[in-house]
Amino acid sequence: MTTALAWLDGVYLHLDQINLSPVTHSLSYASSVYEGMRSYGGKVFKCEEHLQRLQQSARLFKHALHYTNATLTEACNELLKRNELQDAYIKIIVFYDEADVSFMGRGCRSKVAIFVQPFAPKAATTPYRLTTASWRRAPADCHPYQAKTSSTYAISFLSFHDKDEAFDDVLFLSTNDTVCESSGSNIFFVKGSQLITPTTEMALAGITRRVIIDELCPVMDLQVIQRDISSSELGHFDGAFLCGTAMEITEVSCIDGLHYERNQWVELLANQYRKSVIHTLP
Repeated sequence: MTTALAWLDGVYLHLDQINLSPVTHSLSYASSVYEGMRSYGGKVFKCEEHLQRLQQSARLFKHALHYTNATLTEACNELLKRNELQDAYIKIIVFYDEADVSFMGRGCRSKVAIFVQPFAPKAATTPYRLTTASWRRAPADCHPYQAKTSSTYAISFLSFHDKDEAFDDVLFLSTNDTVCESSGSNIFFVKGSQLITPTTEMALAGITRRVIIDELCPVMDLQVIQRDISSSELGHFDGAFLCGTAMEITEVSCIDGLHYERNQWVELLANQYRKSVIHTLP
C-alpha cells in the first residue's frame, strides 16, 4: 500500500493532491524513466548507484533533470522519515508534462515524483516458476535497454498477464532464441561453481546483478561468465535464480517443463546478499 505523503518537484504533497492531466505526454508515449530502490532499517540500499542510472536514463530520453543526486537522496530520506518507514520500496519517476499532445513533446517539461510504500525484507523465498514469454525482445538496435523506461515494461505487462497461471513470471528470449531476462529481473544460471548470466545487450544492467558479480562472487570464490545463452542450453545447468531490487535473490524451480533442483550456491548467495544489506545499516 502506497503511503500518503509523496514528493513532486521539491514539494511534499499528499498523493490525492497530485493530479495528472490525460494529455500528459508520458501517459501516451511511454517517455518516462524511473528507478525503484529499497530501504532497509531506514537506509536506502545502493542509493547513489540507482540515481546514477536514473541520470543516464534521463539523458537517453532527453529529460532535463534539474535535481542533483544529493537533492534526490535527501528527498528519499525525508519521505521515509515523514511516512515513518524503515523497510520500504522507493520509486522515483521522471516524466514529461502536458505541454504538447503530440509525440514530439514540444515545450514539454520534465517533472520528478517520488513515492514510497512499506516493503519488508524477504525471508526464505519460494522458488519461482518461469515460462517463456509470448513476446520476444527486439534487437538492441531497436530499443534503449540501458534506460530504465516505461516503454520496456509494456511488453513485460502483456507477457505477464498472458502467461498460464501455473507460472509466477515469464522469461524473455531474443529473436535469436537467446535468454534476456524475466519480466523485471536479471537471471543467472549455475553450473558447478560457475555463474553464467546473459550480457546486458538486451537486458537492464541491474544494480543487484552488479552486487552479485562485483561484491558477492569474489568473496565466495564463484566465477561469473557473461555471455549469450541459447534457450537450447537451459537443460544443461544445475540451477537458476532471478535477482533485482524488489526480487533480491530468488531461486528458479522450473522454466516451462524443465525443472531445477535446489542449489546450495543459490542459497549461499541469497544469505550473503542479506548480510550485505544488513552491513549497510547505520
